[in-house]
Amino acid sequence: MTSPRPSLIEIDPDTRRPVSLPNHIYATLKQRILTCQLKPGERLIEKDLCDELEVSRTPLREALNRLGNEDLVVFQPNCGYTVTPITLESFKKLHEVRRIIEPQIAAIAATKANPEEIRQLRSYATSAEYVPGDESSYIRYCRSNSQFHLSLVRCTKNHILENMAMSALDRDQQPTYLGIGRQLDAANPSAEHHAIVDALQERDALKAQSIMYNHIYTGEKRIIDALMKAGYT
Repeated sequence: MTSPRPSLIEIDPDTRRPVSLPNHIYATLKQRILTCQLKPGERLIEKDLCDELEVSRTPLREALNRLGNEDLVVFQPNCGYTVTPITLESFKKLHEVRRIIEPQIAAIAATKANPEEIRQLRSYATSAEYVPGDESSYIRYCRSNSQFHLSLVRCTKNHILENMAMSALDRDQQPTYLGIGRQLDAANPSAEHHAIVDALQERDALKAQSIMYNHIYTGEKRIIDALMKAGYT
């Protein structure tokens, strides 16, 4: 069975180099891309990255190719690698994916989650408080939100769904690291998270599915509207 790819929530920004050098490079660059330390559309200069990370080009390119397979970087002959740009169209498609798979994930979780998993989900349901202007609190908020969604999809015991859901969520949060479309009221998603857990406890798959759909749709409207206001096309 294919192992799930690490989501942003599982990548420690201060991680030390593991045994596998390409894995370390991959994790480092993925964390920077998803949190927009490497900006969308930014050209990646291989020599500069090699010097900074103290690696050779072979493991760097292995990591970049892996990121390319996840559509996080784009390779163009004679130009090299570029961080995949954010576009309005790409985010509309991204939200189409989330609206299709995450409500179904909630429905499956309502039939498969065991009592311990439901208790754990309850503990993750309250998003960390976000203080406007405090960037560190926003990062904690994003990680808290991701932890809930990661724990929910793991109730399905389906690594393919996990990869799809967490990849979409990670990319969905990218604009917010640029200050675009941020959720300012942590109580709102927390209430929706608790409602999803309530549905799981009741073993009500249709209710869980409906609440999750509305949860995804609300976030979609906020981010798409913000991207349009910011001039993205």
